Amino acid sequence: MPEDGPGLFELPVGGSGRFEPARLTQARARLGMSKTDLAGEVGVSAAAIGQYEAGVNSPRPEVLDRLATALNVRPGFFGVGRPLARIDTVNAHFRSLRSARVSDRQKALATASLVWELTFTLERYVKLPEVDLPVLPAGATPPEAAAALRRHWGLPDGPVRHLVATAESRGIVVAVRPLREIEAVDAFSVVIVDRPVIITTPRRSENVFRHRFSTAHEIGHLLLHGDSGEHSAAVEKEADEFAAAFLTPAAAMDAALPQRLDLAALDRIGRTWGVSPKSLVRRMVERGRTTESSARRAYQRLAMTDDPLADPTSAFPGEMPSLLKKAADLAGDHGAGVPVLAEALRLSPAQVRDLLGDADQRPVLRLVGREN
Repeated sequence: MPEDGPGLFELPVGGSGRFEPARLTQARARLGMSKTDLAGEVGVSAAAIGQYEAGVNSPRPEVLDRLATALNVRPGFFGVGRPLARIDTVNAHFRSLRSARVSDRQKALATASLVWELTFTLERYVKLPEVDLPVLPAGATPPEAAAALRRHWGLPDGPVRHLVATAESRGIVVAVRPLREIEAVDAFSVVIVDRPVIITTPRRSENVFRHRFSTAHEIGHLLLHGDSGEHSAAVEKEADEFAAAFLTPAAAMDAALPQRLDLAALDRIGRTWGVSPKSLVRRMVERGRTTESSARRAYQRLAMTDDPLADPTSAFPGEMPSLLKKAADLAGDHGAGVPVLAEALRLSPAQVRDLLGDADQRPVLRLVGREN
């Protein structure tokens, strides 16, 4: 762990107060609440919420308590003195649905910032893997970037096994967050204080092939697009090209793919390489093994039989994120368990366990009143 890391936790000298405006923005954005909605919950004006977030005014103690209740955080969450990833300064690449709005992306970024803050907190107690990504020459193409990453990580020419575990071992934090947090976004990646973070949702993680492709897609963004923050169809296409080249290199596919479209054969090959038959149909088009019209017919046949739940990611070791959970377990073994992490983050222990992907499986008790 860097020696100067804990310095970010120290209270600033000469600060004007203990209220951090960006914390209010972060908590509000994470729940997808507008300033007007929050104002109605708290009993102040929307203008007052805007002034709090702009740092013009600070909320009175009783208002701060109501803000905490409305936003499901502790009042201390809004205090200064610990690392903060301001969502308005973080660039991200979103693999999003067409309906994604600015507020949807802010909601996703608020979640990513908390994942990073948890990562940073863990690094006070556990040394996480150093970030290990190659520096590409200017103008590198997606296939060149994919080949460079395979060389840099020392991967063999064959299938990439345990992709998520491999990425985590190279310092990339991967997390799967529930749809209620980022329902309009499929997956995205950010770099916060040099730490890459990839967030996916069950739309991607419910199926191992889709999850692997999405993870590779986001790694492509990290390598090819850095912190440019550009959102365009061209950028997304480049990330797709990277993922295809990384998971199914052209030379290997030339040897592995059948000479003609055979969906049963593609299913067998896909299970060896960890990619979907649909991806391999696209690869056959790119390698000149079939035509676009034949590919369209194949896509239609695959759509009729597709079951996204047939191959759940959870059934494949190495494809579900585990870095943060293992780090937290190790920290706990050395006296820094979930309550200690929660205190550092000013969150509840339940919220920390949720960020770790440790969902509370206990049934919810509901009291039913007697009818008169």
